[in-house]
Amino acid sequence: MIRPFQFGDFWLIHNLRRQTTKLNASIALSQPYSAFGAALTSIVPWNDAKIVTYVLQQHQHELARNGFLQAQKRPGRPESDILLLAPALDVAQGHPAIWEKLLSHYSNEATKQQIARIYADVPDQPLLINTFMHVGFRVYTRQTIWRLSAQRTEMSDQSHGATIRPQQKQDDWALQRLYRQVTPTPVQQAEGLQADPDLTLPILDWWQPFAHNSFVLEAAGTVCGCIRIGYGTQGIWLQIWQNALATTHHHLHQLLCFALGEIRQQRMAGLPVYIGVRDYQGGVGSVLADYGFAPFLDRAKMTKHLVQWVKQAATVSLPVLEGLPEIATAPFATQEARPEKFD
Repeated sequence: MIRPFQFGDFWLIHNLRRQTTKLNASIALSQPYSAFGAALTSIVPWNDAKIVTYVLQQHQHELARNGFLQAQKRPGRPESDILLLAPALDVAQGHPAIWEKLLSHYSNEATKQQIARIYADVPDQPLLINTFMHVGFRVYTRQTIWRLSAQRTEMSDQSHGATIRPQQKQDDWALQRLYRQVTPTPVQQAEGLQADPDLTLPILDWWQPFAHNSFVLEAAGTVCGCIRIGYGTQGIWLQIWQNALATTHHHLHQLLCFALGEIRQQRMAGLPVYIGVRDYQGGVGSVLADYGFAPFLDRAKMTKHLVQWVKQAATVSLPVLEGLPEIATAPFATQEARPEKFD
């Protein structure tokens, strides 16, 4: 039986809280997260970005008895993220059947809530990825998360010598063009741009639960780079977009130097810095190594597109009946009206 979290499920969440697999790296690395605290928000949600918790309990089953799933809707978007699943598959109580039951149930519930896409940031391990694929998820890109320790952040060079300024509203068109230049078409499709042309591009949107600043790099009056700095209480999360047509990494160096200097100015240099590098962002890793970053985690970005039921008026064509041909009547006489014959 799978149902939404209730207060009576406190002990189940408590017992499994240390056996979870976290499926959103930016939140897991940057912000403290309490599974029970998040479960309470599903009972008393306060905004559009509420977290939902679904609990599995079936004592008669030998393999898949107890577990829970937590997911969060992206505010203002028909999308959600799987935050965690429990128990993890590498513990004694864990089993893929638990995850598959919970993911299938949440997919059905998300469809009812008009959610069009579900995302999961899954550790790049065959068992975990295959479990998600069994219920309709697909990998649309892979990502390596690089980490800069807090000590190296304080020692980083701050000079950058570039025209970098805060992002403004008038930069939207240039940033949309930059996103389409650097993002492969299959990834754009996975991020919903083909299904919903009016959807705000990821480069212009932010749905993480911590503060951020965005900056653009200009060269010859053209926006050719963007860096976003998310400030969590346990770590800093960077997102970077750079013109894919650039023949050198000069702009990338400028953006990273600026970001590290900005982190120091905000007096956040005592925290580690993380940045996700997708498999189509070639060459970024070598530049990060120059600044002391090191590979930390390998992840698979997965998504599941849900079927949306749409009510739409339709014109019904009725068949036209052909007119019946007229029947010509012939005169006739009844037996009574016939003249009698006499011999």
